[in-house]
Amino acid sequence: MATPASPLVSTDWLAAHLNAPDIRIVDASWYLPQMQRDAKAEYAAAHIPGAAFFDIDEIC
Repeated sequence: MATPASPLVSTDWLAAHLNAPDIRIVDASWYLPQMQRDAKAEYAAAHIPGAAFFDIDEIC
């Protein structure tokens, strides 16, 4: 039986496969409220090219 692929990869692997059509990058950054950080704003300011933002607060 084949070993399933890991959802976590190294930065080197990601850089080499960034344009692969079967790769989907999801930014699921989240911070505790007392940290006074805005994950969605930080994503909008800078993120991995092609990454989608997953907002856990929108679904909970």
